[in-house]
Amino acid sequence: MDWNVFQWRSLKTRVTLSTLAIFLAGIWSLAFYASQVLRDDMKMLLGEQQLASTSALAADINSDLEQRLQALANLAMVAGPSVRSERSVLPLVLAQRLITRGLFNGGFVAYNADGLVVDTDTRLVELLGSRVPEGDGAVAIALRDGVPAVGLPRLEPVLRALVVPMAVPVRDGRGRVVGAVVGWTRLDGANFLDRVGDLRYARTGLYTVVSPKDRRVVTASDKSRILERLPAPGQDPAVDRAVDGDEIFGLLVDHTGQELLSSSVRIPLAGWTVASAWPTAAAFVSIRQLEQRVMLATLLLTVLAGGLTWWMLRRQFAPMQDAARVLAAVTEHSQPLAPLATPTQDEVGALIGGFNRLLKILGQREQAQKETEARYRTLVEWSPDAVVVYVDGRIIYCNPAAVRLFGAESADELLGEPVSERIHPDSAIAAAQRLQHVARTGDSVGVAELKIIRLDGTVIDVEGQGTSIVFDGKPAVHSVLRDITSRKQADAEMRIAATAFESQQGMLVTDSEWTILRVNRAFTEITGYTAQEAIGQKPSELLRSGRHDAEFFRAMLESLEKTGSWLGEIWDRRKNGELYPGWFAITAIKDENGRITHYVDTFVDITSRKQAEEQIQNLAFFDPLTGLPNRRLLMDRLELAMASRGRHQRKGALLFVDLDNFKTLNDTHGHHRGDLLLQEVAQRLVTCSRRGDTVARLGGDEFVVMLEDLSEQPLEAATQAEGVGEKILALLNQNYLLAGYVHHSTPSIGITLFGDCEEGIEEPLKRADLAMYQAKAAGRNTLRFFDPQMQAVVSARAALEAGLRDALAGDQLQLYYQPQVMGESEMTGVEALVRWLHPQRGMVSPAEFIPLAEDTGLILPLGHWVLETACKQLANWATRPEMAHLTVAVNVSPRQFHQADFVDQVLALLERTGAQPQRLKLELTESLLVANIEDVIAKMTALKRVGVGFSLDDFGTGYSSLSHLKLLPLDQLKIDQGFVRDILTDPNDAAIARMVVALGDSLGLAVIAEGVETEAQREFLANQGCYAYQGYLFSRPLPIAEFESLAQSYLLQNKELLAPVK
Repeated sequence: MDWNVFQWRSLKTRVTLSTLAIFLAGIWSLAFYASQVLRDDMKMLLGEQQLASTSALAADINSDLEQRLQALANLAMVAGPSVRSERSVLPLVLAQRLITRGLFNGGFVAYNADGLVVDTDTRLVELLGSRVPEGDGAVAIALRDGVPAVGLPRLEPVLRALVVPMAVPVRDGRGRVVGAVVGWTRLDGANFLDRVGDLRYARTGLYTVVSPKDRRVVTASDKSRILERLPAPGQDPAVDRAVDGDEIFGLLVDHTGQELLSSSVRIPLAGWTVASAWPTAAAFVSIRQLEQRVMLATLLLTVLAGGLTWWMLRRQFAPMQDAARVLAAVTEHSQPLAPLATPTQDEVGALIGGFNRLLKILGQREQAQKETEARYRTLVEWSPDAVVVYVDGRIIYCNPAAVRLFGAESADELLGEPVSERIHPDSAIAAAQRLQHVARTGDSVGVAELKIIRLDGTVIDVEGQGTSIVFDGKPAVHSVLRDITSRKQADAEMRIAATAFESQQGMLVTDSEWTILRVNRAFTEITGYTAQEAIGQKPSELLRSGRHDAEFFRAMLESLEKTGSWLGEIWDRRKNGELYPGWFAITAIKDENGRITHYVDTFVDITSRKQAEEQIQNLAFFDPLTGLPNRRLLMDRLELAMASRGRHQRKGALLFVDLDNFKTLNDTHGHHRGDLLLQEVAQRLVTCSRRGDTVARLGGDEFVVMLEDLSEQPLEAATQAEGVGEKILALLNQNYLLAGYVHHSTPSIGITLFGDCEEGIEEPLKRADLAMYQAKAAGRNTLRFFDPQMQAVVSARAALEAGLRDALAGDQLQLYYQPQVMGESEMTGVEALVRWLHPQRGMVSPAEFIPLAEDTGLILPLGHWVLETACKQLANWATRPEMAHLTVAVNVSPRQFHQADFVDQVLALLERTGAQPQRLKLELTESLLVANIEDVIAKMTALKRVGVGFSLDDFGTGYSSLSHLKLLPLDQLKIDQGFVRDILTDPNDAAIARMVVALGDSLGLAVIAEGVETEAQREFLANQGCYAYQGYLFSRPLPIAEFESLAQSYLLQNKELLAPVK
């Protein structure tokens, strides 16, 4: 036997072992997997079989119980009279019901509701009169719950045997439980529980019927276990599963450590559980036998596969071994290669065929090498670079490009010529050193620039490199030369252009997409950006100032596309954020096809030029002394303001300001102090003006303030202009410190409005000038309006405001009281109304001075005075029984109510005057509810907490929201007199009045109507449910003395009405 076949390093051995290893790993893995799957499937099958047997046993027992309970139920219906009348009927009935008698081999007993035996069959007569034995739970359940029940087996003394009791209730005609009929099944004889030992069930284990409730064995395959107590919970998993009633199967370990295949099923009628336990040692015998057979078959298959694999591989590798021996013999003896025989057409035959093709390829490569040499010669001949070969310093080969480079007609003119004759003296030493280095060392030399002399004597620049080669069997130098004369000229031109690029003008070059490619030093000096920061960015992003819109750049691009250039001013941003103006010249660079490839942008910083232009502009439009606009700029702005009159109807005003006695200051203290005064006046005028107004100096000591965007109403516009004039008058009256000298100066101011009609721009200035002279004529240090009538109105308003201030300080204000009546004549309160008795004008209407007080802010002290006076009057009336019941209503303006300390003011007045808060009623208007409703509610709630009442005045005339109204702590709604006036003739007014009354009723608020002047109006309101009134029907507002007299008459009138009839 040839043991060499077992050499471990041979290919055949390695392939054989590898194949066997893979095959055996697969077949043994499959065997183990199949064994495990079969084992799991068999376990599942045995478990399901056991569960099916257990379910069948449980179903059979449950069916037997159902049959017996039904028979007992039928018996109970027949034996019912014996239970109720205690007459014995069971023997007679059972004699006729042999099937029922046969179902219970232990006998029958009937109990009454008290648990006494009242009837039995012939076998249990001695039980008559006895009670339900202890432990018979079935009877107890039937008597107590009125449902059939199956009890736990127990020992019956009369029968001296274990019995299973089953009980059903006995009911009377009205369905009440009056007793129970019980049937006993003896376990010592044949009974339905003997199924547990039936052979057809025993094939899947031992069975036990348990009572989970009592934790006892009802019956079992082993009869000796009846009534055996079950292990405590947690000791035996199989028992715990049966007690829990889980209807499943599985592997468990019992308390003895034995592994069991266990299953359990419930018996619904008895509440029992049938449990089956089968030791796995017996259950899985067939599984283990099957596994042994699988392992044996796998082992036999392994031996067979190993032998077949070894034989097959040995057969397949035989041709390859033969071929290897032949090749080794050929190699050792240097014999010519001959094609090998191909014994088979498989992979081995393919390998031998590969060796044969390799021989053929070697011959082909020799031929290819010859063709390559010919191709290389062609490439050299056609190369655009000059190729020259030197041997011993003489030219022995040159290609056509070299002939052209040296200016020869043919290569013959160059061959054999010393190469040194073609080298310019400037490059001779360097060229000789390079040639010697290549010849001596055989190394290559890199590219270097040289000058050579052509045959016609002209000198050209070339760059050349060389390396050593063998040419025709001799060592030679192979060099490649390239004419760079044109490139050198281009480089020189580029240097000139680069010098020009670094000029004093900023320059940048971008591509066609405006990406910066290059910038010069001047660009960095102007913008602050270095070349590294700028290159790769776009000018529109790097330098954008934000002053030019998209249309500006669109026009620029359009010009570049059409004309190739653009010239103009652009504002850019430096790196530090500073904006600057530049003058730019942009040129588009195009290729031979007319497409833009680059943009060249040159620019200069024109900040200095712009500053000079701005100085010229300032000199033209601004006063050099004060810095204010001069007359020219004022007239331009006045023209624009008057032209805008067509777009809106708002008024404007001119205030002509002239300094009184300015010439005296110049004459006595010098012009330098006069100039200081003019500068100080200019500053003060600017502080008095609003944003958008114009303060200008016309010349000398004359100034003009132009106000725009005043009110559309002439009177309001005049008032606004007067306010600014008064401010100027007060500010310019303050002392001036002029170079150490304290000076007092006053102005005269003329005011006129413009914007009412079309007129020239000089007209308003003339009117303001005339008005200024009116002010000087009136004694200086004052202001005057050009229009005499308007002057009169403004003066009257100013006088009225001054008078009202005097009235608040003096004793000119009075409170009048108008009664508020309930029904026809019951006076319940008053409304306090302020009156102004002017020393000269007499009584001033509230409609005239109340709006003025609102506009000027005097409503705050006025409202405080009214509230304080009303509280004092309340405190006074509180000491007089006939007046103590009256409430006082005081009107509070929104501006007064919205004061942050309004609540504190009211509480302080109540405490200081001693007035009762319950008698004070504050009347609010609907305009108060328009804004900041949360603050309004908070203040009302705070005052309401101390007893102050609230009435909503003039209800229905404003814009109050019903959603807000229901949140306010109001006491009363007041119907406005505008609705009451025409309530009898205008259906709309009548409907509104009805709505207010209905709304008040739904919100739980009182309703009072003001302006009641006729009895018909009062009757109409009364018919609608409004019974509180105020108006001239009862009394006009009266001073305190007259009102108290009126109140006394109302009191006497009410007393007479209430007096008993004699």
